[in-house]
Amino acid sequence: MLSKILCTVWLFVLFLCPAFTQAAELTALEPLITRSTRLIVFSPHPDDETLGAGGLIQRVLEAGGRVKVVFMTNGDGYPEGVELQDHTTHPTALDFTRYGQIRRLEALSALTTLGMKTKNVIFLGFPDGGLPSLRSKSWAHHVPYRSPFTRKCRPPWFETVIPRADFCAKDLTDEIERVIVRFKPTLLATTGPEDQHPDHKFTYYFVEQALDRLTMKSAYLRPEVITFVIHYNGWPVNQEARSGARLPPPEGFPVRGRKWISFDLKPWEVSVKRKAILKYRSQMVMLSRFLLCFDKSDELFRQDPGHGAALGCLQLSKQSANAK
Repeated sequence: MLSKILCTVWLFVLFLCPAFTQAAELTALEPLITRSTRLIVFSPHPDDETLGAGGLIQRVLEAGGRVKVVFMTNGDGYPEGVELQDHTTHPTALDFTRYGQIRRLEALSALTTLGMKTKNVIFLGFPDGGLPSLRSKSWAHHVPYRSPFTRKCRPPWFETVIPRADFCAKDLTDEIERVIVRFKPTLLATTGPEDQHPDHKFTYYFVEQALDRLTMKSAYLRPEVITFVIHYNGWPVNQEARSGARLPPPEGFPVRGRKWISFDLKPWEVSVKRKAILKYRSQMVMLSRFLLCFDKSDELFRQDPGHGAALGCLQLSKQSANAK
């Protein structure tokens, strides 16, 4: 009876008094990194994971924790890159597919450099440049999205997490949810909703949707969520380019109540991260200046305020009931 009363009280707090449900604001990531840390990184394209969280990945592995990296797309929808790679002005669907395979191999090489094992890397194979369309138009199987680049409407069979997945929002959300359930992360990092690249913004939305669905099923599968930014008004190209300099927050970045968390990297972590960035040779040809702007002595993250609060309240409710 007492347990039911406590649950009722906390549900009231959770839904009617949001000011009391905010998770404690993070000021540093180091306390979250231990041998029990299970970090999962959702990366829109191959290279975003290294640019935004290459140092964090190394630190968790060094502490004895586990890391899983999940690529939403293979980065195969980049016409300028394909044209330069294949020396053609009229790339075919096969050219785009092969370009994605190149980027896939580069990602494995970069993550191996960071200390990861290939078995802990997942490629979902959804359409590069198509994530916004999936969310707005292609929810279910009867209207799957077709990539204008590869001309495919489903991921390669060897990259599917759920059987017979199509390029639709439901299947992408289901696959993200399945990966999270299997890995049970304590810490989740991905690009934030303010990132100005559409695929980056919608990577956040799909991950958020999967987490919201999981919370409805199990309040105890709720990792701490942090976000990083890759594209915002030309940042960080217009900042100090010297290797080892600090990475300042983007100017004019919208504040949502949470401060930036600067994660200081050790000198050897900076060195290894640079080596990993250089593994993305296809991107270095086009974007070397931009990519190397992330070769800095720190990484920037923001705690996502929409996650973690509900879990904290429900856990406290259970603890209170057990204490009685």
